Amino acid sequence: MPEGPHVDMNSSSNAQPTLRRCDNPWKPNSQHGQSEVYRRMLGILNRVTQQSLGVFLEQARELPLSDPTHLPHILSLLLEKSQDEPMFAPIYARLCRDLAASAGIQQDLRAACEAHFMENYQQILQYNVIFEGPITSQLIHEEILARKRFIGHIKFMSELHKVGVVTGSQVAAMAETLLQHGDDRSLEGLCRLLSFSGLGLSRSHEELVDQCVSYLENRLEDGTLNPRLRFLTQDTLDLHANGWRPQGGDRIHPPHGRNVRG
Repeated sequence: MPEGPHVDMNSSSNAQPTLRRCDNPWKPNSQHGQSEVYRRMLGILNRVTQQSLGVFLEQARELPLSDPTHLPHILSLLLEKSQDEPMFAPIYARLCRDLAASAGIQQDLRAACEAHFMENYQQILQYNVIFEGPITSQLIHEEILARKRFIGHIKFMSELHKVGVVTGSQVAAMAETLLQHGDDRSLEGLCRLLSFSGLGLSRSHEELVDQCVSYLENRLEDGTLNPRLRFLTQDTLDLHANGWRPQGGDRIHPPHGRNVRG
C-alpha cells in the first residue's frame, strides 16, 4: 500500500497554518435573493398547506414585501415556486391574493405575471427552431421541462384569475397571444389555458372562446397533430361541449381534513 505524506508529529514548531483568503469572498446578499426576507418567504412556501394558510399568511405579512430591495426577488420566488409545483397553485394563489392586498403590490404582481408568461413563452417558441437541427436526449429533456414550467405558470395565472388577482382581460390576452403563432407548443398552451380558465373566459370573452374552439376544431381536422396533441385537443373540445365541466364529474381532491404537502 502506498504511503501517504509524512507528518512530523514531534516538530517543535508552534506556527499555525495560514489560511488563504480570496479577495472577493461570497456573502449572502439581498441583491442575489439571499436575504433573510427571501429565506423566510421560501420557508413559508415550502410548508404552507390549505389548513395552515392562515398561520403562514400572518407570518408573511410581517415581512417587508413592498420594500423595493426585496420585492423583485420575492415576486420571482413566488412565480418560480408556483410553476414548479402546480398542484399547490390554488394555495399559492390565495396566499398571493391576501399578501398583495395587505402589502399594496397588486399591480406589481400582475406585471410580474405577464412578464413571466412572455419570458416562458419566448423560451418555448425557441424550441421550434432548435428542433430543426440535431436532436439529443438532453435537448428533449430540457424541452419537456420548459414546457411543464410554462404550463405550470398558466395554471398559476388561471388560479390568480379565479381569486380576482389577474383580470379576465389578462387571461384573454394570453389566449390571443397563443392563437397568433399556430405552432404545436402554442396549441398545447391554449388547450391548457382553456381547460383551466375556459369557464371564466366564456362569461367575459365569449367571442374569443368561440374563436379558440374553432381554431382547435380546424387543427384537429387537418390531420397534422401527433397523437398526444390530438387527444389533448379533443379533450379540450369535449370539455367545452360539456360547459367546461369534466364529463366524469369533479376531479378527485385530497380530503379536506388532511395536510397534504410534499
